[in-house]
Amino acid sequence: MLIRILYTTTTLAIALLASCATYKGTDNAAPALPQPAKNLFLSGLTAQEIESVKAEAMRVYAPKWKRIAKRSRYVRQPLMAMLEQSHAPMELQMIPVVESSYNPYAQSEVGATGLWQLMPDTASDLRIRSNDQLDGRRNIETSTRGAARFLLRQHKHFGSWLLAFAAYHLGPNGVQRRVDRHPWHDGDGLNKLPLPPITKTYIRHILGLIALQQDGVISFPAPYPTTIVTIHSPVDLERLHVTAGLPKYQLFRFNPQLARMQYFQNRPKNLRLRISQTRLDRVNHLIPSGTSEKLSIRVLRGEQIKDISKHYHVSVYALKKANPKMAKGIRHGMRLRIPVKDLKYARITANPLVKPKLKILANNASNRS
Repeated sequence: MLIRILYTTTTLAIALLASCATYKGTDNAAPALPQPAKNLFLSGLTAQEIESVKAEAMRVYAPKWKRIAKRSRYVRQPLMAMLEQSHAPMELQMIPVVESSYNPYAQSEVGATGLWQLMPDTASDLRIRSNDQLDGRRNIETSTRGAARFLLRQHKHFGSWLLAFAAYHLGPNGVQRRVDRHPWHDGDGLNKLPLPPITKTYIRHILGLIALQQDGVISFPAPYPTTIVTIHSPVDLERLHVTAGLPKYQLFRFNPQLARMQYFQNRPKNLRLRISQTRLDRVNHLIPSGTSEKLSIRVLRGEQIKDISKHYHVSVYALKKANPKMAKGIRHGMRLRIPVKDLKYARITANPLVKPKLKILANNASNRS
């Protein structure tokens, strides 16, 4: 009997709350109650606000979601692993949708780069390093770790994920000044955020994407599985790509941090590259197992000694001296070695996915860290 009375009382209370939340008759109508949410990012929003941000995100991102989802397959494996390692919420994976449409090669007019669109000064503060060989802001692991660290720090400081998002977009100092003048807390409503309209829109888009994913309206495809392989320089990644029969630009889609296609001067000494698991055996078969002062290449089908000589700007004499077996001629698949000192005039080309596609001259200046 007691259970039945409690059940009836609870049912009446819920009905009364629902009627108060939907009543629109007079100026004294009760305000809309916050919508119970399944995650902490939406917990302070009303049902109307959630529906509004979902509609806005759907309008902006649905037309290009197919392209975003396709790009995400190359980078989400390390991105999600780094979020987990950083003890950051998985919902943060929606920020690169808004920042770069999941294009790690995205560059803004003001100099922001990568999935997380990090500015040079911000990257430096987060200890993300770049040079003419590797771009840390395009590195999925380092940029995600840095962005997660920044967001977690802002969430701890402001006590709100919405203000943490604002700090990522506007800067912590800008957010702090506005909150000092006009205090705001979760539950006060999106419209009352003391922020510029563009930052409010930024926050709304992130929240809308989170809500749409929670509802199952949008989703990411499974990322391509990859394995880390250490490749020692000197190495010609362009030739490795061709020899291994990798799909067009695949190596550079998995490794956007690469600034160039050739690393001849033993700087850096080692490259940690993500390789598709379906192509792993092919790549492992082609790369030397240890360090060396010589570039190791495989002869391509139909390639002649003069072709290799011209391509690397190395004399036929130097090639034959470094490879005594060449006296009997070369054949497809044969391994040749070229000393680093003979590669000082070899052409260095930029990562083909970096815009603009600039050719880098291989000289002492270009190889200086």
